[in-house]
Amino acid sequence: MTSFRTKPGAEYTFLQHHLLRKWRTASYQRGWRFRADWFLPEVRTVVTSLASSTVVPAPAAKLLGAARARNGVSISETLNDFRALFTAAERALDVDALLSIAEGWAEVAETAPTISCTDVYTGLATQAHFQRRVHEVSALGAQWPDSHALAIISLPHPRDSRSHCWTLLARLGDAVNGELKGTGATAMYQNSAVHILFYVSDSNLSQLAECKTALEALGDGRLCPAHMNFFPLSEAAATAATTTTAARDSSS
Repeated sequence: MTSFRTKPGAEYTFLQHHLLRKWRTASYQRGWRFRADWFLPEVRTVVTSLASSTVVPAPAAKLLGAARARNGVSISETLNDFRALFTAAERALDVDALLSIAEGWAEVAETAPTISCTDVYTGLATQAHFQRRVHEVSALGAQWPDSHALAIISLPHPRDSRSHCWTLLARLGDAVNGELKGTGATAMYQNSAVHILFYVSDSNLSQLAECKTALEALGDGRLCPAHMNFFPLSEAAATAATTTTAARDSSS
């Protein structure tokens, strides 16, 4: 059994990072939907507590529950994620801490406006959620320059209506999620274009190309030809890119 009891100095820091990685992996395996949204400051607080003691204090658990609710995470996904922590730590589930995280979630959910991270037509990110992710990652850009970028796959407009039919949009969302699985990318559909925030790597670029090809094959070629452009991830550039695409589409 892995021991996460208090250790001095560098060894203790290593154990914290080790537990954090194990928890994240276990949560993904339990069905966490958007990988880029998993980490929060409250996550590190909970990991620090569990790595240094045998329990997660009620206040720390409650704060994590509240943070998950504010970010639009459902109660089911919040509790499954918290259970994954104890699986990762190879410890019995702390029922008191579980109740505290549920209490924190409920208190915020009762007063906060309804937040949805998922578009009902495509299953991709909503515009508000996508923009929040762009701003969050942009804020960290100084630490990891050029680590992320924005890709926009522009698609043909519908031929006989103002928007594509909902069945095609559902298939579009399935194709994007399937092709980008494992990349950690966040994708949004808006104005006949798929916007993708992604970590820059050779494998991710390859999957983006495959995603474009998959979209072109949908609906008997109704989304062909598609055109993909890349933009550096700075807040100004990302905002300009999405605004330009929206303006182009609205004027067409």
